[in-house]
Amino acid sequence: MTHPLIDFLKTPMAAPETARLRHMRRWWMACCWSLALTVLLLPLLKALFGLWGAAPALILALAAPLHGVTYFRAKLRADEAYAQGARS
Repeated sequence: MTHPLIDFLKTPMAAPETARLRHMRRWWMACCWSLALTVLLLPLLKALFGLWGAAPALILALAAPLHGVTYFRAKLRADEAYAQGARS
């Protein structure tokens, strides 16, 4: 009989990444990188388009966290399902 902590350490903590989760993760990372680039270019965008130059940053500032929440909830569900399957 092994100690419960040893069994816990042997159990994988994360589910294998499915194609859907990989796609969602890449889109989330793209949103984050795009937001960072948009914020860096904000003075240029505002000079070119006026107040409308801030629109891409605003859209990405809303889209990145919303998509992140969706992705992390799906990832958590996949990890929990995988952990339940590993225990049984």
